[in-house]
Formats: sequence, structure tokens, C-alpha cells
Amino acid sequence: MSQFKRWMTRSLVVSVPPSVTFFSRLARNVILSRLLVPDQFGTAIAISVVLGLAGLVTDVGLDRFVMINTTPRALSAAHVLLIMRGALLALALVGSAPLTAALFGIPQFASSFALAALAPFLGGFVHLGIIQIQRDYNYVSESIAQLVANSAAIAAVFAGVMTMHDHRAIIAGFVTESLTYVILSHLLAKVPYQLRSDKQTLRAALSFGLPLTVNGIGLATISQLDRVIVGHWFGVRVLGTYAVILNVAVIPVSLILRVFGTLGLSYLLSARDVSQINSKSYNLLVFVYSTLALLYSLWVVLTIDILTPFVFGAAFSVDPTVHALITMLVFLRLQRGGAPTTALLKSGRTVELALLNLSAALGLLCALVFILLRPSFDSIVLGVVIGDFVVLVLFFFVSSSARAATHRFATTDFAISLFALALMTGTFLWMPEITWQARGTVFLAGTAGIAAHLAFGLRRALARQG
Repeated sequence: MSQFKRWMTRSLVVSVPPSVTFFSRLARNVILSRLLVPDQFGTAIAISVVLGLAGLVTDVGLDRFVMINTTPRALSAAHVLLIMRGALLALALVGSAPLTAALFGIPQFASSFALAALAPFLGGFVHLGIIQIQRDYNYVSESIAQLVANSAAIAAVFAGVMTMHDHRAIIAGFVTESLTYVILSHLLAKVPYQLRSDKQTLRAALSFGLPLTVNGIGLATISQLDRVIVGHWFGVRVLGTYAVILNVAVIPVSLILRVFGTLGLSYLLSARDVSQINSKSYNLLVFVYSTLALLYSLWVVLTIDILTPFVFGAAFSVDPTVHALITMLVFLRLQRGGAPTTALLKSGRTVELALLNLSAALGLLCALVFILLRPSFDSIVLGVVIGDFVVLVLFFFVSSSARAATHRFATTDFAISLFALALMTGTFLWMPEITWQARGTVFLAGTAGIAAHLAFGLRRALARQG
């Protein structure tokens, strides 16, 4: 099998788990948005936000730890820590349920927030053996487990809506997903499930993962806290509208990063010499992620104001200013989560990664200031975009992974990709109407920017070969 075919096959297989997860979450939200009244749908979104926030903040990177450390002791230590994490997270969610419900302006549903703690508790018993084998490009077991678990979750949400007719259907989906995935992970794993480990291995797992809790706080700041602000400031009904816009445009970024992040990490781990990250391998990742970011940004700028009402219903629409800001946001997040993040993870620089992601808190501070001056969607999104831009600059020009590439290469690639982004978003703001002429003009502008990016990137590649 040729190298191209081999990587195409790996790409298709590794894309199954994140794709299934993404489309499952999308399908659940579509079911809820069309079958529940707006307040109940907004409450379901609030519960989803809390679970997502809790998961990110307590993420200690055990899946990545067992990929990098393939010994049975490392796997056993990860299982011990995973159970502890699930139990502590469940207790925290139950204890904070009244305050959380009050934060979103729905104190009468505190019991629902507490009940949702079942999902992370059950998830703590997963067998990470199906993750560890991904180091060797074996993604089949994880793909099967995710496919079945998420299919079961969709069925559970639909059944919950039909029987309970309220937001509790989302809890049924999360609990079903966790339980099914845990069962299948044990059935599909090729090694025994163990919970015994020595102190040295546990310390190694904690030293790798604890900095990632700080990183999780940064990721939560980037991806979830803006929704908390919307829910608290404007109520769960407006939170529902905000969430569907993000579902169409921003959530797929996680799907893209999971697919290419897994492939990128496997690619870097396959290099025998760690120093290879310092030049050719890292530069290739930078170019690939820049291209992906621009292609997806063009898709977003062309479609989200059409797809949002089409998928979730005519009650939901996208303001042109928010539309342009969301396009910038997806570009920034794909760049940030791409080559620099992958290189830092491979090198074990989790502390540096965590501190860089924490700088996104500046975006939320900006959002809060803008809300006080002008309470609206675009104020929140503008603040978040500013924060993400600061993080991206730090990733590219401050982090050790950025210094792995030549300064000229990083600066040129960064500048050209930003030019292409500005070209497509500026054209859209000039012609935001939904017509063939307007969208055709935006498409041509975006294509011209992407072509310029590809031309410079390929020219550098040919020059290096020469």
C-alpha cells in the first residue's frame, strides 16, 4: 500500500469516533430544538454546558498518557485515576447543583443538574485499552464503541422527549452514552482491566496530567464559559439560540481537531528522533492546519446563516456581524489547536500548554466589559475572538513549539493565512445578503486567499527540497 493510501485509510478510520460523537450531539440537539418549547430546550443546553465545562476542567489527559506510555502499569494507573476523577466530579456536580441551576435562572431544575452527574460517574469505569492501541494506528475498537454508544444516545433522547416531554431527555442521552461506551470498551479491549499500580507510575501519570487540568480550565474558558455568561445574562431561551449557532459553526472544530490531532500526534510519535519536530515535521503540520483552517472558515462564511434555520428551525437566525465574528473564531481555534498544541503534547510540555490556554481568559474579560457597554450576542463573540487571537499569537511566537520552526516560516504562514481570512470576511461584510451573486463573490475572494496561501506554502516546500 502506498504511503498516500495508507494515510487516507488511517484518516477515514480515525475520523469515525469524533464524527459519530459530533453528529450524535447535533442530532440530539436537533431533536430537542424541534420537539421542546424554547425554555425547556435552553435548560437542556444549560445541562450540556455544565457537563462539558466539568469534563474540560477535570481533564487530566489520561487518554494521551496511555498512548505515550504503553506499559500495563501505565494503563492500570490511568484506570485508577479515571475512577477517582469520575467519583469526585459526580460529587461536585451533585453538591453544586442548586447554585448551578440558580446561575442559569432556573433554580426549580436543580435536581436535573444533580441527576446529570450519573454520566461522568459511569464514564470513570471505561477501559482505556481501546485508546492505548491508537499509538499503532489501531482505531477500530474505539470507532465501534463510539458508533454504538452515540447511536444508543440518540435513541434515548428521542424516547425521553416522547415520554417525559422536557429537558430530562438530554440526561437520558448522556447517561445511556456513558454506560454503553463503558460496557463496549471492556468487551473490545485486548488486555485485562486492572486497577493496581505502583506509586511511581501514579506519580508519572499525575505529573503528566495535572498540568492539563489547568489546560482544561483554559479550554473551558475558550469553549464553554461564554455560554455560561449568555445563560446567566440573557436566560436559557437566548442560550438555546446561541447554542444552535455554535453547533453549526464552532462545534465541528472539535471534530476536525480530534481527527487531525490524533493523526498528527501519531505522526510525531512515529519519529524516532524527538528533534525531528524541530523542523520538517512541525512545519508540515503548520501548513496542513493553516490550510484546514482557511477551508473550513470559507465553508462557515458561506453557509451558517443558511444552515442554522434549516437544521434547527426557522426560529433561529444569524446576525451578519456575529456571522463574520464566528468565521474568525473557527479559524483561530483550528490554528491554535493544531500544530503548536500537538507538538507541545508530544514533547510533554503540558505546563506550557496549560498556561498558554489560560490566557484566553482575556477574551471573557473583554466580553464582560463589552456586555456592560452593549448587551448583545456580538459583544460576547467579539470578546471571545479577541481572547482567541491573543492565545494564537502566543502559541505561534512565544511557545517552545513555535520556536521549533524558523521564525521566517511561522511569520510568513501566519500573515498570509490572516490575509486570506480578512479577505473572505471583509467581502462577506460588504455583501452579507443570501444571494447567488453575493455568495459567489465571497467564494471567489476566499478561494483567492486560499490559493495565495497554498502558493507560498508549496513554494517553500519546493525550495527546501531543492
